[in-house]
Amino acid sequence: MGTLALGPQQSHDMVGYLGESQMNHTAIDAKPARIGPITLASGISRLNGGTLLYISFFSVASTVFLSFVQPYIFNEILHIPSDEQGRLAGNLVLFGEMIVLAFIGVAGVVSDKIGRRPVYMFGFIMLALGYMLYPLATSATELIAYRMVFALGIVGATSMLATVQADYPAEKDRGKLIGLMGFLQAIGVILVVFTLSKLPQRLADGGMSPAEAGRIALWIFAGICLFNAGIARAGLKGGVPSTITTREPFKAILKRGLKAAENPRIALSYVAAMVSRGDLSTVSTFFSLWLVQEGVAKGMDSGAALAAGGKFFGIVQLSALIWAPIVGILCDRMNRVSALCMAMALAGGGYLIAGFLPDPTSAAMYPAAVILGMGEVNAVLAAQALIGQEAPKDGRGAVVGVFGVCGSLGVLMAGKLGGELFDAWQPSAPFILMGIINCVLLIGAIFVRVKWPGAGQISRAEQK
Repeated sequence: MGTLALGPQQSHDMVGYLGESQMNHTAIDAKPARIGPITLASGISRLNGGTLLYISFFSVASTVFLSFVQPYIFNEILHIPSDEQGRLAGNLVLFGEMIVLAFIGVAGVVSDKIGRRPVYMFGFIMLALGYMLYPLATSATELIAYRMVFALGIVGATSMLATVQADYPAEKDRGKLIGLMGFLQAIGVILVVFTLSKLPQRLADGGMSPAEAGRIALWIFAGICLFNAGIARAGLKGGVPSTITTREPFKAILKRGLKAAENPRIALSYVAAMVSRGDLSTVSTFFSLWLVQEGVAKGMDSGAALAAGGKFFGIVQLSALIWAPIVGILCDRMNRVSALCMAMALAGGGYLIAGFLPDPTSAAMYPAAVILGMGEVNAVLAAQALIGQEAPKDGRGAVVGVFGVCGSLGVLMAGKLGGELFDAWQPSAPFILMGIINCVLLIGAIFVRVKWPGAGQISRAEQK
């Protein structure tokens, strides 16, 4: 990781940042800071924006990698029969997301009260603890308990990623920042897949037992999470968000987030959060499990099958990486409900194409993985752009918190139903399920676009 050099303007921004606790705001230059072509919101420094970009690189990878490497733990540490692995994977998602569902709305409210930075730090610390404990499990029940610890980290990391992402950009450049962050998140996931997914096999080849190799790989990632907690402490904006001018009780703020759904476009974004998070959960939970089972059935050991599965998983994320900045530009150039309609059409097609492949290790998976990655990132970024546009500045943390709760409901649905179908029907069933659900949401999004279109594309004057 390179260091962040401070030029004259950046030094001035740093003075303003420190002044939040040490001097009057009168010394802060009112001119918004910029990171390349992206204008930041008033009061956000280049250091704050740069830190957000850095930690966004690891935030999604930190939550995805555990699910990706999970089949290795099933096979080499717990020795779970293959016909029970889908149900166990679904139950891990279920219990983990019950914790997320219980606390993610609270995290948004707490961040309105004490600031975004400490909640983000807490998230990374709990992710690190989850990675330390997970490979020490000796039973499925113990694994579920550790997954619930890990889920507290997901609460802090994912809720603050969405909230800080909503706080930091100027409205005219919101789509650009979302697209850039999606690009960085995809790079982070690809880096993890192409490096750490091969680590258990390399450690085993070096003389470790398969179980020891899996533990060391996860503990290395635990150290990365702790390092990122320190980065968040050093560079994110401190203090309570300036847009929160009242000190309402927690329940009142949460109620305000739910009441905001009277806006049909916010209601649509809440449903889109359910579907897009369900999409992500399906890929992170069942894609690797499907490919590893197929590889083992063809005679590979778990480490080699995991590394081979990483190739296709990497293609999914690479296509997401390339498509993310395009999505960001489109979200700034067109009505954001229209952008969501486009996203649901692409995601629905991608999941159905992948779901109906007879052999996930065949050459046909290459184009399917490309479309799957495009649909996955399009759904997520379009939903985030819409909620970022529609959420009121006063109490935005509460609205984004409810957005996160809806996402958790989507993960619960995708995990539980997908896990049951994985074992009872076929391993591709979770993808078919999500393809159908995306198509249903497409119909609803078209209805909202016709009746309540909201803001059109950003004007040329606003883009300058």
